[in-house]
Amino acid sequence: MSQLDTGFPGGAPVRITLAVLGLLAAIGLVYAFRGVLAPFLLGFVLAYILTPLVDRMEASGLERTASILIIFATVFVVVGLVAVTAGGRLTGEIVELGERLLRREYTERELSLTNLGNEPLVGRLVLENDAQEFRIDYPTDGILELEAGTSRTVRLRFTPPDTSGAYAMLVIKTEGGQQQTRVALGGNGGLEKAGVDPATEDQAEQVGNLLVGARAVDFGTAGPNLLTNLSQSLTPIQPLVDRFLGEDFDMSRLVALHGRSVLSERLLIGTTELLGGLFSGLTFVVLVPFIAFFFLREGNAMTRGVIELVPNAYFELCLDLLHQISQQIGGYLRGQLLATSVVATLGIIGLQIIGVDYAVPLGLLAGIANMIPFLGPLIGIISATAVTVATGGGIGVVGQIVVLYLFVQGVDNFLVQPTIVARSVKMHPLAVLGAVMVGSQLMGIVGMLIAVPLFGIAKVSAQTLYAGLKGYRT
Repeated sequence: MSQLDTGFPGGAPVRITLAVLGLLAAIGLVYAFRGVLAPFLLGFVLAYILTPLVDRMEASGLERTASILIIFATVFVVVGLVAVTAGGRLTGEIVELGERLLRREYTERELSLTNLGNEPLVGRLVLENDAQEFRIDYPTDGILELEAGTSRTVRLRFTPPDTSGAYAMLVIKTEGGQQQTRVALGGNGGLEKAGVDPATEDQAEQVGNLLVGARAVDFGTAGPNLLTNLSQSLTPIQPLVDRFLGEDFDMSRLVALHGRSVLSERLLIGTTELLGGLFSGLTFVVLVPFIAFFFLREGNAMTRGVIELVPNAYFELCLDLLHQISQQIGGYLRGQLLATSVVATLGIIGLQIIGVDYAVPLGLLAGIANMIPFLGPLIGIISATAVTVATGGGIGVVGQIVVLYLFVQGVDNFLVQPTIVARSVKMHPLAVLGAVMVGSQLMGIVGMLIAVPLFGIAKVSAQTLYAGLKGYRT
């Protein structure tokens, strides 16, 4: 009989079942409150990255609190300098790239028409100076029929082929073809170019017995997004694809139909839910550093407090478990920080030399994506290639991007990774791929990034517990 079976009704099976249920409940609570716990997670990560520096300064004779404050001040100064020198460009390029990536390709507006007279009103809706950007969606035949005292809604659509300012006139003709009124239509700033006063565009106008809901209709901004441009750019190479995959595999249609849903629904929405409000000024600047300071200052005391709660029989097991998990987390985080910095820096410099648009956010994305095993380098290449093709880059530029990222991966694999201790969690590739897919489904991009280290921590914990429990069996 095992020592673990004594003193507990039901023996080891019941203990194991309760432990599994407790673990699942804890995971469920963490997931349910992931938005609230996100600042604590960031503070915890920051503390683990800075712990070796604090320990070295304390070992040299400097008080621990003073060491933490000095390191924090240095980090804030460095981050501030980076933000001043490159933050404006990075923010601008990210905003512009995001707008171009998910830009609406068309907009719709409604215009109300009311017959104030005592007789039926019959007329036609006609577009003048139309360059295919504007169209009348309803009524589809353009015939206007209004009984006395009734209203009707005209639905208009703006679908421009580009993002230049567009302008046209909606002419409402009644009484045997005589002109009743004209309504200005504009999109992408077209109304401003036409000299329409924004203060009067929404004012209703009465002409005879016809009341028109507005003098002008502003459709806002619309135009082809980067996904559409990419889809159109892939058309010339479709015959080559047909030779290998068949005519049923339409690359352009695949990108147009599924690209937006994958970006917005699978990746961006899950990430937004997790990070919503996290990076507001107060939270990021005050709360995360405060939590990191607390972990750095009281981390050893917190560890001792946990160990003191453990029965003496399991003291060595718990101590070994905490030590291995600490090594796993610390080595992984510091290694990832180094690798991400190197890949992002080389990517940004290389893309700028090649002349790729949005080099800063694309290089930064390559560095961050590099934390995702197997898929990370591929994400960097595909992202840079897709943006380049969508913005008019040729096959030659695409080839240069591929060569650049192969070089960057060579530097990472042969120079950076060998110097990193415990960066690899030593998991089977299928297990890594499964963890990344689950993380993507639950938390978007952030889930993909944290899935592997969390899985690694769970693996180390299970292995240590298993080895320790085997030693306690009689």
